[in-house]
Amino acid sequence: MSNLRQQQKPPKVKRRAYVTCAVAALATISMTWYSHSGDASKSPTGAGVSTPSASGAKKARAAPASSDSSRMVPVNRWTGKKFMVLDKPKLFRKFGYELYLTKDLSTSVKHIDTSFEVDKHHLRYDKCCGTLLTVVAVEKVADEWLVSFSQNRTNLSMFGKTHKGAIEGIACIDDLDKAAAQWTGRVVYSRRRFIDTYDSVVGTFGTVKVNIQDRLTVTGVRWGTTPLPPKPVWLCVSTNEKETGIVPICQTWTNVMLDKVNADGNPWDEDLFEKNPMEIYSWDSSIWKAINSHTIVSGMSKEQVRVSWGQPQRVTTDAAKQLCDEQWLYGSQFLCLDHDTVTSVGGR
Repeated sequence: MSNLRQQQKPPKVKRRAYVTCAVAALATISMTWYSHSGDASKSPTGAGVSTPSASGAKKARAAPASSDSSRMVPVNRWTGKKFMVLDKPKLFRKFGYELYLTKDLSTSVKHIDTSFEVDKHHLRYDKCCGTLLTVVAVEKVADEWLVSFSQNRTNLSMFGKTHKGAIEGIACIDDLDKAAAQWTGRVVYSRRRFIDTYDSVVGTFGTVKVNIQDRLTVTGVRWGTTPLPPKPVWLCVSTNEKETGIVPICQTWTNVMLDKVNADGNPWDEDLFEKNPMEIYSWDSSIWKAINSHTIVSGMSKEQVRVSWGQPQRVTTDAAKQLCDEQWLYGSQFLCLDHDTVTSVGGR
């Protein structure tokens, strides 16, 4: 492998743009901690910030079977379920939540009640954040769902409409219970090869670089924030060197946009391994070095590419075979593959 050529990691410009967005959005965060009691208590201590991995194909995916409630509760079976209204960074609090006092939602002709509402009839941050909502009814509206809620604290009626099968800003309370039971005390491994950090007291955030084979002990779970990151359950982790941070995940496919659902995998597959990957794959040390650097080298197999960069955003085939059998596209970069092997890496 000594003659293999290393390449830069994918969509570099897009990654920087996302991080710039996250810096602005997450200037100040008040964390919502895991609580069985109903409404969550707040803590000003450190939290985490999520950045996107290279994984996640853009194509539409089938949802898990509706009978598998451990993986996904479809919207038409939400009645009786409880949802937490997630916290928001200060930058987004003025926009409130896409929850409404009437079924007319943002099209209501009523005057905005400023004691409860902000622009577009969105409900105010201070009236919703950290509260529990119980679903009392679900109605089909074209290809989406109109969901009626009752706020546990006040019995106030609220309404929301799904977009691609999900409502932004809320998370099923069952997911945090399941995450606490499944992950607390376990060792996991970061597919992203870093963990997120955030200190809301001093207003700084960042990442701690880890190798893919580094042990991360889950010390607890907590709710994340909305609209960033899109994964509502945060695993609090500690490295062997006692560095701490967050690994954001989806615990189930409940309230996840349908085009993001992968019926063939677990919701956390793109974020972590449950077992040391070096025990799963018997690969040469040069391959692991490339993977830990988020790079691709000629001669890698498809599975090695997936571990390093994640699923491709798009796959194309060259019927004329002028360049290669298959191209995997990642942002502005593409990989040429013949059969199962990377032959070259290029940019568009």
